[in-house]
Amino acid sequence: MKILLCGSATFCLAFLIHLIVWKIQMPRRQTRVLKQIFVYNLLVCLFIIWCLFKFTIKPGIFEPLNFFEYIHISLFYLSLTLVYIVTYSGMEVDSPSLVMTMKIAAAGTEGLSKEEFDESLPDDILVKPRVRDLVRDEMATLDGEKHRITTKGVILARLFIFYRRLLGITLKGG
Repeated sequence: MKILLCGSATFCLAFLIHLIVWKIQMPRRQTRVLKQIFVYNLLVCLFIIWCLFKFTIKPGIFEPLNFFEYIHISLFYLSLTLVYIVTYSGMEVDSPSLVMTMKIAAAGTEGLSKEEFDESLPDDILVKPRVRDLVRDEMATLDGEKHRITTKGVILARLFIFYRRLLGITLKGG
């Protein structure tokens, strides 16, 4: 339980620092700064946890952490961090799938005609295969000549829009 609590609290602190830094000023090299925040946060938090157990928490209330528990906390934290950074990298730039989903979603219940869609995103190599992927993954449907967003697509689009707003990233492509 100590590993879960310490690792989760450490990750939440890094995420909070990340939000604060992004609210103050969006760094130019976002992934690099993100990695630095999370790595330095881990080192500082491990030191603070060690100090708490060594100097302030009285024996008998909590057992001090041993070396392997610090390793476990670090591995748990680094796992969360890697997943977060990989997820964040998809937020830095507009992926073709996100741009397409947002275009179709912007059309609302009227739908977006195939011709309008093809004119707005003419890339046969990157875009059209992605549209097929959206239909295949049930994010959108092709009803006759119109693409329509599905409930699954709406949920995904709203999740990314919420996350981008939370981080202060402006919406592009829509």
